[in-house]
Amino acid sequence: MATSKWVLPTYSKLKMAFVLVLLALLLFVANIFEKEQMEQMDQSFLSIYEDRLVPATSIFEIRENLYRKRELLKESLPPLDAPAASRQAGIDSCNRDIHQLLTAYKKTYFLENETTVLQNFESDLQAYDRLEQTILQQINMGNMPQALQIYERDAAPHFKTAVLKIAELNQIQSDIGKEMLSHSKKSMASYLLMSDLETALIVIFLVIAQILIYASRALSRNRTEPFSVN
Repeated sequence: MATSKWVLPTYSKLKMAFVLVLLALLLFVANIFEKEQMEQMDQSFLSIYEDRLVPATSIFEIRENLYRKRELLKESLPPLDAPAASRQAGIDSCNRDIHQLLTAYKKTYFLENETTVLQNFESDLQAYDRLEQTILQQINMGNMPQALQIYERDAAPHFKTAVLKIAELNQIQSDIGKEMLSHSKKSMASYLLMSDLETALIVIFLVIAQILIYASRALSRNRTEPFSVN
């Protein structure tokens, strides 16, 4: 009889210990998974800034410089005929800015289709820049009709194509940014789920602890009660 009274509590304690160990393992796994989700979110947000926001800003500034230098070139053609010094200095400044922006842009992460569009843009830009210099040379020599003809026949189509490629690059940034934001939201949802799981496991821990404390006190009272014979 005494043996059965000892075995039952011992068996219950073993079950409780097993449950506690299992809960501890679950908490450990949940914590590891939670850290991985946090690292993924951190990388995702960093990539959004470095690989999407920076290129998007560069694309915008490249487009602004393209339009600026085209306006400077057009102002040099009839009927405006802008001064040569201000014209050349302004166009050279725009070209330097575009080169610097493209250099920074190329240091970011590229997708395959993005690389193709950028290469096509650079090809049109280089063709336009060569024609731009030819037009400026014709202007400096006083050949205004020839300069205007080269601009309208050759340079303008390359400029239009380059702007279309810039718009395509900008759309790529927008689409990829949306995908990365969606991925970040999924990671956040997983993180919140694991956080809720950890909270639930902690509550279970506390409930089991209270049960063990109550059982221990009850056993202690039973042992300290005086034995009486009626």
